[in-house]
Amino acid sequence: MCGRFGLSYPRSRLIDWYRARAMPEYEFRYNIPPTADIVAIRDDEEGRTGSLMRWGLIPWWAKDGKKAPLLHNARSETITAKPVFKTCFYRRRCIIPATGFFEWQRLPDGRRQPFYISSKDGNPLSFAGIWDTARLEGIKVDSCAIITTDCNALMQPIHDRMPVILGEGDWDTWLNPDVLSDEVLLPMLKPFAPDLMQLWAVSPAVGNVANQGEELIRPVFMG
Repeated sequence: MCGRFGLSYPRSRLIDWYRARAMPEYEFRYNIPPTADIVAIRDDEEGRTGSLMRWGLIPWWAKDGKKAPLLHNARSETITAKPVFKTCFYRRRCIIPATGFFEWQRLPDGRRQPFYISSKDGNPLSFAGIWDTARLEGIKVDSCAIITTDCNALMQPIHDRMPVILGEGDWDTWLNPDVLSDEVLLPMLKPFAPDLMQLWAVSPAVGNVANQGEELIRPVFMG
């Protein structure tokens, strides 16, 4: 699963990296929880565009966002079978950029130790996402979910799940709503290459959603 991540690249960096014609204004955040507004990138008739969406998919038919289930992750193994995700997977796909994400390891003494995972080369991670639009009390709300898959070898000691991370060569196909083939789309929903990633233990302070700041991603010693 993916329950926390960060985005701390300048807006201009995302525009250049994703070759986007537009990107919303946003603040650096090191501890983003579900229900927050996050950057999501889509293709439209005029090109690639970033916008803010609620992290936690609200189906188009929902009438009350407060009563909607918290659908911040979608499992790759069942995404084509669950009605709430299926149409979005085939018609409304997006990329969610991240500087890194957090996962927790259960220790022998019962404590949960958080780890921070990012790319070795310092470039953004491109999470595979799906999105939908609902009208809640007459207001249009765009929302999204991050697709997860089995962990890779790097993540295995920490957790059994991880976000689907798309390589640059898959971006155009993933964002193209005309691509509907399982044979093309499903092979993208695989664990990211472990040799391209790095991780280290971080402070338990990341467990509090009120905490922000670069200190949350600094390595700590595990004694």
